[in-house]
Amino acid sequence: MRDRRCDKIHELPSGAAAEAEDVSRRSLLRWSAFLAAGGVATLVPASIASAATSGTPGQKETTTYKGTAPFGFDQWISIELDIPAGVQRISVSYSFEPQTSPSLPGTWNNVMDIGILGPTEFRGYSGSARKEFTLSAADATPGYVPGPIQQGKWSIILGPMVAELKGMGWQVDVTLDYGDPLPTTTPYDVLPASIPNTGWGWYRGDLHMHTVHSDSQRTVDERVADAHAADLDFIAISDHNTNAAGVSWRGNIPKRMLVINAEEVTTRHGHWLAVGIPQGDWIDWRYKPSDGKFDANVQQVRGLGGLVIAAHPMTPAFGSAWEFGLGLDKIDAMEVWNGAPGSGTRPWTGDDELNLIAWHLLLCAGKRVPGLGNSDAHSLGDGLVGTPQNVVCAKTLSKAALLDAIRRGRLYVAESSQVTVDFTASARGTSAGPGETLPLGFFDAVDVVAKISGAPNTVATLVTEWGVMASIQIDAGGSGVLRWRGWGKASMFARVDVRRMEPSWSVLSQMVAFTNPIWFYGTPTVSDPNVPAIRLRGHATPEIPFGTSGTSERALPGITHYTERFAAASVSLATPPPPGRKTALTIGDDQHLYLTVMRWNGMWAEWLQVPNPGGAADLKFQTADLAGMPDGTTQYLATGMDGILYHQTGDASMPGRLGQFSGFQPVPGTDGSPTWRAAKVAAEGMPDGTTQVLTYRLDGSLYHNIRRTDGSWVGWTRLAGYSVTPAFAGTALSMVGMSDGSSQILAIGLDGLVYHQIRYPDGRFTGFRQVQGIKGPTMAASSVDIALDTYYRQNSVRVAAVGQDGNVWYVTRMADGSWNDWQQATTSTSKGFPYARVVITPGDAWGNKYVALSTL
Repeated sequence: MRDRRCDKIHELPSGAAAEAEDVSRRSLLRWSAFLAAGGVATLVPASIASAATSGTPGQKETTTYKGTAPFGFDQWISIELDIPAGVQRISVSYSFEPQTSPSLPGTWNNVMDIGILGPTEFRGYSGSARKEFTLSAADATPGYVPGPIQQGKWSIILGPMVAELKGMGWQVDVTLDYGDPLPTTTPYDVLPASIPNTGWGWYRGDLHMHTVHSDSQRTVDERVADAHAADLDFIAISDHNTNAAGVSWRGNIPKRMLVINAEEVTTRHGHWLAVGIPQGDWIDWRYKPSDGKFDANVQQVRGLGGLVIAAHPMTPAFGSAWEFGLGLDKIDAMEVWNGAPGSGTRPWTGDDELNLIAWHLLLCAGKRVPGLGNSDAHSLGDGLVGTPQNVVCAKTLSKAALLDAIRRGRLYVAESSQVTVDFTASARGTSAGPGETLPLGFFDAVDVVAKISGAPNTVATLVTEWGVMASIQIDAGGSGVLRWRGWGKASMFARVDVRRMEPSWSVLSQMVAFTNPIWFYGTPTVSDPNVPAIRLRGHATPEIPFGTSGTSERALPGITHYTERFAAASVSLATPPPPGRKTALTIGDDQHLYLTVMRWNGMWAEWLQVPNPGGAADLKFQTADLAGMPDGTTQYLATGMDGILYHQTGDASMPGRLGQFSGFQPVPGTDGSPTWRAAKVAAEGMPDGTTQVLTYRLDGSLYHNIRRTDGSWVGWTRLAGYSVTPAFAGTALSMVGMSDGSSQILAIGLDGLVYHQIRYPDGRFTGFRQVQGIKGPTMAASSVDIALDTYYRQNSVRVAAVGQDGNVWYVTRMADGSWNDWQQATTSTSKGFPYARVVITPGDAWGNKYVALSTL
């Protein structure tokens, strides 16, 4: 789990030693193995074996409860207490059997969470951070709420996580103190809802941090001081499963900083933030997805005026990974950037990269889910408040205005208060910023500008659903202006990423800032139901010969009906023997795979849906490619929405016979892992019958693999980056096999530039080199493809790219390694119009052809 202590069974240490230990734990948990929770996450009530009472009647009474919890991750035990009149204090301590057998890698060790409910209200929770607590009208252990001890039914809640197959014995000691009523503490201050004398502006804040009321060593006063040091305007205290921090303000509410009450609802199936709920309110955490209680809790938070924010949803650890629907469509916002599990010097980590990929896929589906960044700060040395921070455009510094602006996505995320991003899009005299919709006609020119400061030695990229469309390098001065011109509704949205090209142990670059999208169209937000819903569909041209004004080729048929225009998010084409045969694979706007072939008469057959792995009806795909093989078969590679890469073999010459597919199977990973996770894939059949595969792994880096003719895999090799960088990361890739057994690789880097290299049959790589541009030393593009050049032949290759002007350009690399000049491909209209993706199709003696996708 991302936030929970689950590796040590002893008293919570204090001071620097405790903080150092917690840093280590969180670092390991962020990349612990992702094991199937279904076999271990069962909600099992555990019986109480015995209860014994001792003590002095009328003064102090201790009762011991014992039991055994079975093996499992998700189980809750309730110890019911009958509290008589006259009890003034309840004190609880507990212990459990430590683990004796080794735990499975990436799982948990024996651990126990604990909390308590009174007859009419929640009274506190400390998880596994403490082995004992006490509460009375006069005081309470942090994490617990002081108040009178009511007569009636109380419940101690235990949450054992048991790694031992034989189970785990536990013991709870409950001590009741009788006596005269204790003095009630002074009423707590109510957090103000706004800061006076504030108006429209960009306000900086952090919505996820912890205090002594859960698993941090920092008090609320110290958190305010941390926020002041980070130049924040607002914060939210969001301790695990408790409202104790919300009632701990007494004479110490800051005057010029807005404090918002919150709770991190820490279930065993994902964590989420209930931000903006009233002080004293509490959201239950004891349920799993199949219980159907999540929806009710969402409505409870919204009914209280709060926001539901998925916290670190893609963290690959037990309990932290999001299981309440992969679509994340029931939440108000998503925490894309979750700070750092250490000092904060490398705050962008591998699971943040996973969050970004998942968020981008939601945006590509038209889902207006705002992306946030929070520190998730715990103790000193374990996350820095304000790293990262949300920069929100709101009409005043008030809880209502901030939450409304966040709900609409009117914000960007930055690593510190030094970084600013002024991001706007304009058309016909109207402008829009992050989270807003720019009204457009189909052929309106859209000018997008991002003015960036405080970000020295970085790369800023403009991203749409089609990938990186433009980029700039920002020098040591830290300021730069990124400009891009789009056209009409050729893109659904545009957003900006700013990265520092510094690798850490799990990623190749560090995020400095990212914006929420400016929308050109898409599905409505929760608070904006009048925005028309339009599904992502990329219309394709017919096959067009390069350098000609017309085409005799048939257009790809529509997926749902043959006479419709082809409309999908992607298309890949291959030519397995015999000559003239063509196969096309696409991901439809429903994110299922579809296949068609060209018949003998040049007509494309109707699309047929490719069966999912294991017949799973709900599995959807994010990227796919196919490779024609010398024996006439076709190799299919596709990545699911969960990132798992699948492979199968098929002979699709008669696509109506779906039984010709071998069936999708996961491609194995490294070190015996049964799966490999990737964000993009490219495949190519080689003359010797092997298949070469390229993927961008979920850490962003580029890897190569070979499938042998016997069906086994050679193994994944990480490719070196450009110049002296250890690895290559980017947004697009393509590959072509040559007759001599070599392969040529084309890729777009995170800087938006096109790179090329060769892999020789003996396994040597030439290393990436930048491809010369149209009028300069480099070529910037948003889409690329490479294929054998059927006009020049003799081991020459044809490269096509969508340039930053939105048009298709092409160039030939000759067999001697020289490149001719880029030429603009003639489009299917009388004037160039913006394309988003280009695919080179098999050609004949007269040359290659291309298919270009656009949403027009």
